[in-house]
Amino acid sequence: MRHVYSCKPQDTNTAQWPDERAIPGFRHAVEAYLAEMSPVAEAFRTLIAEALDLPPTALQQFFENPTQQKLKLIKYPPPSTPSEAQGVGAHKDSEFLTFLLQATPHTGLEVQNKAGEWIPAPPMQDSLVVNIGRALEAITGGVCTATTHRVNLEAENFVDAQGAPLGPRFSIPVFQGMSLDLSAENISLDIPAHIKDLIKDDKVRSDAEATFNKIFK
Repeated sequence: MRHVYSCKPQDTNTAQWPDERAIPGFRHAVEAYLAEMSPVAEAFRTLIAEALDLPPTALQQFFENPTQQKLKLIKYPPPSTPSEAQGVGAHKDSEFLTFLLQATPHTGLEVQNKAGEWIPAPPMQDSLVVNIGRALEAITGGVCTATTHRVNLEAENFVDAQGAPLGPRFSIPVFQGMSLDLSAENISLDIPAHIKDLIKDDKVRSDAEATFNKIFK
């Protein structure tokens, strides 16, 4: 079980913000956080391009100005029954990148490596988890593999090392979106052969659902 509030910065004039009297400072805090995230997201576009041995601006063509960002505030209440401990199953995010803040000290986030093994991703102070999305995998022809991840809501993930309850788990992802007009016909990314060779024989095992696989091909 989880409770979600979603916000896009482009919708600041039309978004249904909570009443300021009910949650003082909420809108300001969300908009300020998105403003801080924008330069981080822009920097990652340059870093990824350089990691692929491409010009620093090679990925700019795939984004609108301003870049689309979507923030979610997700609350996971402690499970009251075993059925509520199932959590969020294995999946891949659909956008370019996801910048995830694990806002509480709960464990439970897991990522899948290329061998198909599930690796815990516990919170680290002053850090973000960065997930590769399906869109980035698509424009790079599979060179950048979308991150398969899940959330385990077992009861032991809602207590600290001494067994004291931690309360609800809060998670704040920001999804970096690409241009809405982007289509397969206008994707042109000439990734060098020596970069493609790095993943030629690296078959990825993933437990993520295949719902969108055909779309992202």
